[in-house]
Amino acid sequence: MGRRYDMQKTPNGEWEVIDRFTGLPVVEQGVTMTNMPLEEADDLVELLNYRDITRRKRMGIG
Repeated sequence: MGRRYDMQKTPNGEWEVIDRFTGLPVVEQGVTMTNMPLEEADDLVELLNYRDITRRKRMGIG
C-alpha cells in the first residue's frame, strides 16, 4: 500500500504537505498545509498517512 501523503520544499525554503495522488497541497479543515517548518510537515505527513492507512483497512482497501 503506497503512502498517499508526502512533503516537498517550497521556493521560500519552507515545506508543504502534498497529496501524492493529486500533486496538490493538502487542505485540512480549510487550511492549506504550506509554509511549514520541516518538523511540523514531517509530523503531519506521518499522521495523515496513518489516518489514510487506517481508513483504507477499515474499508477493506489495500
